[in-house]
Amino acid sequence: MKKKILIMGILSGVLLLLIIAVAAAGREHTLGSGANPVSALAAGAEASDGKRAGRDLDREPEFAPFSVIDDGHALPDNQEYTGLVCNIKDSLSETISVTFPDGEVREEEVSTMNLNNIRFSVPKGGSRCFGVPVFSTEYYAEGEWEQEQEWHDVTGIDCPEFNEGMETARALIREGYFQKDLEEFLLQIPEINPLEREYTLRLTRGGRTDREEDDTSWWELDYILTTTADNKEVVPVATLDITKVIKAQGWEPMDDAHCRIWTAESGYWRLLEDGAADLGEIWISQVQGEDFSDADTVRSYVENAGADFDRLLPAGADRKIKWERREEKVGWYNYLVWKGITDTYEVTLAIPLMEPEAGGWYMASRIRKEARQKEMCEDTLLTMMQTFRLEDSVYFVQKGDTLWGIYKGYMNENECGFREFVDYNGIRPPGLIYPGQRVWLPGR
Repeated sequence: MKKKILIMGILSGVLLLLIIAVAAAGREHTLGSGANPVSALAAGAEASDGKRAGRDLDREPEFAPFSVIDDGHALPDNQEYTGLVCNIKDSLSETISVTFPDGEVREEEVSTMNLNNIRFSVPKGGSRCFGVPVFSTEYYAEGEWEQEQEWHDVTGIDCPEFNEGMETARALIREGYFQKDLEEFLLQIPEINPLEREYTLRLTRGGRTDREEDDTSWWELDYILTTTADNKEVVPVATLDITKVIKAQGWEPMDDAHCRIWTAESGYWRLLEDGAADLGEIWISQVQGEDFSDADTVRSYVENAGADFDRLLPAGADRKIKWERREEKVGWYNYLVWKGITDTYEVTLAIPLMEPEAGGWYMASRIRKEARQKEMCEDTLLTMMQTFRLEDSVYFVQKGDTLWGIYKGYMNENECGFREFVDYNGIRPPGLIYPGQRVWLPGR
């Protein structure tokens, strides 16, 4: 009797399990045939080959090893920056008159700003980016600003292995210390197909600083991670800054060396951008140690440098360039202007002939050849050229100038009369002036 009861219990249990399995299968089929067919297909594939599906799901994305460029050269033990500087003053919004090549004069809303010893204006609406010393502006294509804001990110990493010093850090980085961290960082930007690219991590600068005034010491290393676009240009995709504070106001901190990885949003956009939608980039910069006061010297310098003039073209871009040169008076200075064409870009280089000690300043623009809208780029460069001048409002007399002509061209007679203008400059009758002479413009 007990045996029969046991057999009936087992059969009932098996029957119950079969009913539950059938019900579950029916419910899963109902859900899988609803709004998510991709999930149903994935589930089917996993069921048909569980071992293979498991391996695929667990496998990590595969990047090629990053190249690291650091030749091991000695970095400063106590670096003191002696190069160019970037002093910026707050910008001023105003409306000015701009004369265009066809002779039309238009009122333009601009931002007027100072960079070191110069003053200039740019039309409103573009971005602003300051460097050492460079000011650049570009206009965003449709959706570009929003996308770049979405990409923007900074990742912090503690690096205790670097506490021994800069040379230890450099050696570990050459061995691939940041490979996995950078892989994870790049996978957050799937739009650029990060797995399909090769990358180079390059040391750009570094050194130790000992600041005596507050008894503080630290060392830092800066790197840039780049990839190559379809047109062979080298494009930044991330920057790294690594810092170890050795002493802070006399105290030895307990913090480990720290690295920050920054997104390079404009680089991502360059990898994806349709060249026809490019709106160009315009900038003012300075070539360290150069004197751009003599026309012959400037011509020789530019023609020898060609496409390698400063930052005229991106790294890796086609360097064959056809130049056309002209000389013209724009705003406060005589300019030497070069227009050039490469396989990819149209570029303009404008160099004002300033006094010998003003520095090697220049203005430039770059835009894709196939760009549909080039007027904004051209107008911005022209506005910068017409307003570019020394911050202290000094005019350097050019051949053919008269004192009255300078006054009428640059002064507001309601703010400063001609006699006041002459007296301010200490010029005696009959008011003779000569090329190269400084003429001060009060109130400008």
